[in-house]
Amino acid sequence: MTKESLGQRIRRLRDEKDLGLRETAKKVGISPAYLSRIETNEEKTPPGEKVLKGLAEVLDDKIDLLMSLAGRVPADVKEFIAKDPGLPQFLRSVRERGYSAEDLQRLLQKDKRKK
Repeated sequence: MTKESLGQRIRRLRDEKDLGLRETAKKVGISPAYLSRIETNEEKTPPGEKVLKGLAEVLDDKIDLLMSLAGRVPADVKEFIAKDPGLPQFLRSVRERGYSAEDLQRLLQKDKRKK
């Protein structure tokens, strides 16, 4: 199964909610032409966080998932990483060991129960 692109996901969710292109674009505050380019993967630059947040809200989707599909990192996460110089190396170690976010969440829950 091929991973869904940002454009494919937005289009699918919009269709599932029976929202028109113009209606969705208006609710997000972007032009219908821009939304069309996003959906067809013709837009050269992925949408920014503000647009993605608007789309997530209108389409009732997860902002972090849309940000990931767009290849973007949320501003609050960038800020968090920038404040702790040890985090980039920690994240590299996590990647090298093959841990997923779910794995780390389980470890945190396990640690929380111990306390």
